[in-house]
Amino acid sequence: MSVTRPLEILPTTEARAKLSQILAGFELDGVNAEPVTFGSHRRPQGVIIGWDLWLEILPAIEDHLDATEARRRLDDAGPDRVSFDEAAQAVGRRPDSYS
Repeated sequence: MSVTRPLEILPTTEARAKLSQILAGFELDGVNAEPVTFGSHRRPQGVIIGWDLWLEILPAIEDHLDATEARRRLDDAGPDRVSFDEAAQAVGRRPDSYS
């Protein structure tokens, strides 16, 4: 995964101390509020996002998790099963659209 802009990474203690301020920004900016990245020693370990953004990206996250589980199940299936690519094509989807 590539990040298109440099991230400001807050130390965990600073993120905790600014939580009310972060939430106010989410309330004010809605889906356009910037995610907040935090972690120990300014190493990215977590991200806080606003609820509105969460609702926007949730379908993509669910699709990714479903595709990952489907691939795992198909890979574990016996010789009579079809591949993930074949299953996706059978329902009219491009297999790479699930990546």
